[in-house]
Amino acid sequence: MTLIDGLLTEEHRAFEARAAEFAEEVVAPRAEEIEATDEFPREVMEAAGEAGLLGVMLPEEHGGEGSDFLSYCLVVDRVARASGAVAESIQGHVFAALPIAQHGTEAQKETYLPRMASGESIGAMLLTEPGAGSSPSGLESEAEAVGEGDDPGGYCITGEKAFGTNAGVADVHLVVARAEPAPEDSHGVSVFLVPGTDDVDGFEFERAEFMGMRGHVTGDSSFDGVEVPADALLGEVGQGFRIAMGTIGMARTGLGAIGVGIARAAFDEAVEYAGDREQGGQAVGEYQAVQVLVADMDAHLHGARNLVYDSAAAIAADEPDTRASSRAKWVASDAAEFVTRNAIQVHGGRGYRKGEPVERYFRDAKILSIIGGTTEIQKTTVARQALGL
Repeated sequence: MTLIDGLLTEEHRAFEARAAEFAEEVVAPRAEEIEATDEFPREVMEAAGEAGLLGVMLPEEHGGEGSDFLSYCLVVDRVARASGAVAESIQGHVFAALPIAQHGTEAQKETYLPRMASGESIGAMLLTEPGAGSSPSGLESEAEAVGEGDDPGGYCITGEKAFGTNAGVADVHLVVARAEPAPEDSHGVSVFLVPGTDDVDGFEFERAEFMGMRGHVTGDSSFDGVEVPADALLGEVGQGFRIAMGTIGMARTGLGAIGVGIARAAFDEAVEYAGDREQGGQAVGEYQAVQVLVADMDAHLHGARNLVYDSAAAIAADEPDTRASSRAKWVASDAAEFVTRNAIQVHGGRGYRKGEPVERYFRDAKILSIIGGTTEIQKTTVARQALGL
């Protein structure tokens, strides 16, 4: 037992058990199919909604479970052990729903949240741009007010977005774009609720194909004079930076939890293989070289889990710590790469074969050191916090 395990309540353990059952009975049997077809697992997402896993942190009055961030991390950790792609799809969806819960009008909450909690509607956050990354000061997408005076009749959105989990397949996209007039200290950006591509003229999506996380959908989105009504504005004009950044610590820690889940799956596969596979008349695990690999994997996994759940517990207690979330995301991403790579090493040539779970875990793990802020950015954040800069 770790220190974090001692902090888990019956509610937390119930969510973890529910997620474990969902992962084993729904996700695991479909994991190889999702990998092979590379299709968005909509039916699996709907099943996650039915199990109450998409609305873990959403308010009960809008169809959610009303639990905390620690419960959420336990959920994606467990799901990632069966499929990193499904866990990342859940992550992208949840962090599109939360801003609506936090900043939406009552009408927006009633329109979107019950369907997002149930999995009937999928969400995506579109922040990153091809030439600006996720820096609000460099965003070029624009939302021009339509009409006259201080009460616009709507907005016309033009620009391009890169990446964005669930982009293109989502039923509601949170699009961050410049809108005027905005307060001087607001970074000049706002957030708009835009339906899926099939329902909007001028909204085009081109999917990107990745080496891992197959079934997880992302790519390039373009908006050519996309018109949305005035009530598509989330929050107020100029609140976009606060809305987009309001969940950044949670998103980074959540990615860390996904990394821990993938690493745990790879570790378990390696340990089972080392105990079952015989080479030279003895189990592979009896060789000291393999024991060293297993020990290193165990230490990396244990350390990453402690950092992730330390950050998650702080956020759940409403005491978020930027340094802790960056540290958790960076270390867990590194641990996922380290453990999955060495799980292949334990398997030898068999582990490198297409179709082996550890081969999929290895490819899935790599993206975690890039999305949500690269490892280098996380290290810079931790260092600046430590140095008081």
